[in-house]
Amino acid sequence: MDVFLSAIEVLVLLVLIVACCSLFTNAIEWTGHRFQLSEGAVGSVLAAVGTALPETLVPMIAIASGLFGLSNVSQETGHDIGIGAILGAPFLLGTLAMFVTGSALFYFAALKKRDARLKIDTNLFRRDFHYFFPAYLCVFGAAFIPVHSVKIAIAIGLLAFYGLYVYRTLIREHVPDEEFDLPALMFAPRKKEPATFLILGQVAASLIILLVLVHFFVEEINDIATTLGIPAMLLSLIITPIATELPEKFNSVVWIKAKKDNLALGNITGAMVFQSCIPPAIGIAFTPWILTGQGILSVVLCLLSSVVVYVTAWKKPNRLPQMLFLSGLFYLVFLVFALFAPLK
Repeated sequence: MDVFLSAIEVLVLLVLIVACCSLFTNAIEWTGHRFQLSEGAVGSVLAAVGTALPETLVPMIAIASGLFGLSNVSQETGHDIGIGAILGAPFLLGTLAMFVTGSALFYFAALKKRDARLKIDTNLFRRDFHYFFPAYLCVFGAAFIPVHSVKIAIAIGLLAFYGLYVYRTLIREHVPDEEFDLPALMFAPRKKEPATFLILGQVAASLIILLVLVHFFVEEINDIATTLGIPAMLLSLIITPIATELPEKFNSVVWIKAKKDNLALGNITGAMVFQSCIPPAIGIAFTPWILTGQGILSVVLCLLSSVVVYVTAWKKPNRLPQMLFLSGLFYLVFLVFALFAPLK
């Protein structure tokens, strides 16, 4: 009964978190509009960071809860939940989120709402992977380095690397896009051009609410893992990204339907860059950062899926929709191992 109640509470929290994410993303998109950023910049940086916020807050709060005794989560469990959430986000993005986007493309093409070709800037698409691959390999390699001071240096390097990515993206993409239509700002639904303070106020309010909601979410994950005897890292690696990342990546489905393919894919690849730099930097700096078999498997499968998608975009871009669809197989492989042949 306790597990059932905890599951209900998790579902309620997820609904609230997703709603709050929509509030945050809406404000982030208006921020991009206010500062005249292009569709590519909004997709790869602002929308990607905005939709990545919940799964960034989960490991931060989980690790902090364990370190500072902010809840009933122990330090070891806090580390496990945090590491699971950190690894789960890029893994889901590089596999399941790609699959959902590819499926949406074929679905809307079958309904005659668009064709099945992706109209994207392949250079922009591949550029995100140029940042993702080295960052993610550093994250993986840091798990095998015994000297913590070296791990701290890697964490700082990841933060600087992401700063470089943001700078280059915004500089190169600082061109307004006339086709980028926005829904009304939720804090000012009747205003065509809301004041800057309303936009920033919505950003701040949604962020504060998210912090509170995620705090309770971490506690519920801990309770369920303890009751069922499931490793907290595995539970977090599977549940957290599905709960916090995947719902927001349905923005890409909306954009695919609207034929805004650069936004749809930039939302995913930009989030992959963010999730391979910022959350891992926190995990590497504030936890032992030792990966288990499930963690290593998720990294390997994510890299394989990403390499396949990248090479396709480079060599045969017309086949990219099919490769996005097939990315789901890598996620399925992980689930089979996690459920039927768990790795220690």
